[in-house]
Amino acid sequence: MAKKKADKTSAAKAAATPDAKPTPVPTNGAAKKSNGAAKKPPAPRRSFDNSEIGLVAGEVWQTLESGGEQTLTKVKKSVEAPGDLVTAAVGWLARENKLRFVQSGRTTKVTLQ
Repeated sequence: MAKKKADKTSAAKAAATPDAKPTPVPTNGAAKKSNGAAKKPPAPRRSFDNSEIGLVAGEVWQTLESGGEQTLTKVKKSVEAPGDLVTAAVGWLARENKLRFVQSGRTTKVTLQ
């Protein structure tokens, strides 16, 4: 019995020493590995002019007029323009008090006033 006890304590001391190597943690492959390729630079920022936003605001208006109350996501899918441009157009119409927003839980719906 004394020998078994000594084996346990020596193993515990070995694990507690600073020279002990940590056991590697298995990964699920989610860690990114660098292949040495250069990273792609970020896309240049795009700016919208008022006429572009105004045209999309007209499309948003027509979409809401024909489809009635819709979620913002549905409006973005209905209008053929980049999502951020549609968002700017919705903001434009909201600033002009042309839209009403209805919050229902986590969903925001928009309709014409």
